[in-house]
This record gives sequence, structure tokens and C-alpha cells, in this order.
Amino acid sequence: MEDLVYPAVLYKDDEKGTNTGWYTIHIPDVGIVTEGESIEMAFIKAKEYLCAMVDCAIKFDCELEKPTKFEEFQKKYKKQICLLVDALN
Repeated sequence: MEDLVYPAVLYKDDEKGTNTGWYTIHIPDVGIVTEGESIEMAFIKAKEYLCAMVDCAIKFDCELEKPTKFEEFQKKYKKQICLLVDALN
């Protein structure tokens, strides 16, 4: 099941305008980038996209990139906020 948990980076997106609170989540291992008006909405969208990607990979018998180990990921993105996004329903 750990193959369905991917590390991600959370960014505060100040370019959307002041006081809007937009956030971006990037899951580099699978090329997902999504955003939301709150951290929760950005996370929900990232999880939905990751679940859809995993479902399609299973349906069409495609391989997905294996998730980077979180410790390695944190070293690479040490100045960013790192989190885990799972594709479990």
C-alpha cells in the first residue's frame, strides 16, 4: 500500500491576489499540480487527481512512477513544506 502514498510540496501562491489564500500542491513523481483556495481544498484536489491517475493506471495496465522515499524528498525540498498524499479511498 505504500506505493499509493506520494510525497508532495505545498506552496502558498501569492500571485493570485491579496487575501485570497490560494495554495498549490505539486506531486513531482507523477506530474500532478493542482491548487485550491485553502490548504484543504488543494489537498482534496491533489488526492482526487492521484486517485484518478492510479485508477487509470490499473484499468489500462500502466505502470506509475514509484513514490520517492519521504526522507529523500524532504532533503530535496528542504526549504518547502512537504506532505504525503495517498490514493486510498
